[in-house]
Amino acid sequence: MRLKGVKDKEGGWFVRLVFRFLRWRDGRVPNPLRIYAYRPPVMRAFLNMSRKISSSGDLPDRLKRLAMYWASRSIECVF
Repeated sequence: MRLKGVKDKEGGWFVRLVFRFLRWRDGRVPNPLRIYAYRPPVMRAFLNMSRKISSSGDLPDRLKRLAMYWASRSIECVF
């Protein structure tokens, strides 16, 4: 059984704010983030982790890509 993602108008204020920002920045909201939106604390933790990984100049790019690979592999993401 697969979960259907949270629709744009279904989430709370934080979820709607994140979705609006992502649509403005990227033009779309990724499906994994729609699944995380069922639990906003999990979504917030994922966003913080991805922000830290992408903005940190201390980590080499290879390690960043490896972290993204293992994170997507652990949630069985197809990306």
